[in-house]
Amino acid sequence: MTDFPALDPKFLAQADLGRLEVGAPSTHPPRILLLYGSLRARSFSRLLVEEAARILQALGCETRIFDPR
Repeated sequence: MTDFPALDPKFLAQADLGRLEVGAPSTHPPRILLLYGSLRARSFSRLLVEEAARILQALGCETRIFDPR
């Protein structure tokens, strides 16, 4: 870890499970925003994001897709 200063142990906090606890359960499904950056009419990244949205919706998530156009 000496060759990359950002990985200095004093800057890396240990995981604290207590900080991950939720005060109250959520009343809505997980909300996921999907992003892509291509402006092309036929974009692989857009098609991939749309497929990911379909899969996430099938798993019960609420999805939104940001369209950069």
